[in-house]
Amino acid sequence: MRLRPVWSTRKMEEGMSEYPGCWNDEWNDLPKDMRHFATQFGPADDHVLLLGPPGSGKGYLAQILHELSPRAGGPFVQQNCGAITESLAEATLFGSMKGAYTGATESKAGVVEAAAGGTLFLDEFGALPSAIQAMLLIFLEKREFRRVGSTTVREASVRVIAATNRDLGEAIRAGEFRVDLVGRLPLRYKVPPLRERRGEIAGIVDRYSRENGVEGELADDAMSRLRSHEWRGNIRELVSVLKYCAAVAKGGLITLDLVEAGIRNQQIGMEPSTEAAKPRKAKSDEDMKRELVQALKATGGNKSEAARLVGIHRTTFHRRLKKYGVGRSE
Repeated sequence: MRLRPVWSTRKMEEGMSEYPGCWNDEWNDLPKDMRHFATQFGPADDHVLLLGPPGSGKGYLAQILHELSPRAGGPFVQQNCGAITESLAEATLFGSMKGAYTGATESKAGVVEAAAGGTLFLDEFGALPSAIQAMLLIFLEKREFRRVGSTTVREASVRVIAATNRDLGEAIRAGEFRVDLVGRLPLRYKVPPLRERRGEIAGIVDRYSRENGVEGELADDAMSRLRSHEWRGNIRELVSVLKYCAAVAKGGLITLDLVEAGIRNQQIGMEPSTEAAKPRKAKSDEDMKRELVQALKATGGNKSEAARLVGIHRTTFHRRLKKYGVGRSE
């Protein structure tokens, strides 16, 4: 049978709640404390910090907060901090003037200016380079900034919503993150993993099908399987399974077997190999130093890329460079 509201498309006016951009069914399926946080602090203008595992819906909650705020008519600008190279981080956030650096052939506004009058969503906030943390702190305090290459102080009325899955407390204790920057984000909420919000799954299926124009039928036992799965990858994993099922079903019935196949498809490449599962011998200081040197050589001295190559956070990479004296004589 066709699953009532889940797999069928609906007109916006049929399901709109009193909350801008939220559907009645989807809104009611959200955890009570999440709805409380959104309704209580969405209309506020204070900056927000959202914590939680990857793929848990922090970006979706950020959009709800924006739509419930007086800034709903303004832009909602999203920036992934993990994708910003350290050398261009300041220009990406605050903009740059023509000739400010090699390749700056024209003046450009940054995401802060682009979000003026609205909301700036900083995803992977925990990956911000330390030098940029200080600049962002000033902006959060005064809502003032300078473009790279300019002495002119500019203003932008922006509400910042930051999100991260990083343990900021641990990062602060390790000296990798500024405690005063976190302090400038007074409204905080920890988004629970999807396995603790199973009642929301039907709404997520509905929203995915509606936004992507997917038509079809979802068997009752298939929906039951979606509700019972652990979803270690949270909403992101669920959406990937839905994409798989939609591609195979082509508008037809999505069965339990098809959902099971979609779940197995997501596990490909995620299980450790026999070799990888073997306990590894701890690296010596000499091995550590050699690994850092080789990574820097392989990336032409680009420390951000070298950190990614080694598989550690760039602030940890910088700390190890200092610890092992790499860069002084190499």
